Amino acid sequence: MTSHTYDIRDTESLPLQPCIRGCLETLEQGHRFLQSIDDHQYTCSAPPHLSSSIGEHFRHLLDLFHAVRQPTGVIDYNTRRRGHAVERTRHIAISEVEQLRDWLKQLNHANLTLPVRVRTEVSLSQQEACDMMSTIERELTFVALHATHHYALARVAVSLNHIEVSDNFGFAPATVSYLREKN
Repeated sequence: MTSHTYDIRDTESLPLQPCIRGCLETLEQGHRFLQSIDDHQYTCSAPPHLSSSIGEHFRHLLDLFHAVRQPTGVIDYNTRRRGHAVERTRHIAISEVEQLRDWLKQLNHANLTLPVRVRTEVSLSQQEACDMMSTIERELTFVALHATHHYALARVAVSLNHIEVSDNFGFAPATVSYLREKN
């Protein structure tokens, strides 16, 4: 799959739900970031500050989006692709981001309100998972906000090498709103 430039404004005329628009904005931030770094930067960690590489952070956030995308009615956040090629190959991550954007643009309000069961580990001291009910919309919102947290860590990793990123990269929507109001 070839990489192509994507602009969130491409979807401004479409009747997108706010949650979808937010996810698309989040994925676009990641897409631009991935295109702005090189393959070496993608695979390097920044010890002692960060033990995981940017690629490992992107694999994790992509895994969460893929968990929501599964058509089974169960979102299993414990399903991870640790060690997968996406951790080492930036172009695979770019391709997955593009595929997720295409999928998101196909969702409508009825898709978003579908009930789903969520499964996730909840304990550090023992293996213990909880199952709970949710909706696709709520889980997409969670995944986008969680991605922002990993973007913040990626921002730290590149800043340690004096690489600049866009002003809002790694900032939560509420933080950006606060900064807008402040200025």
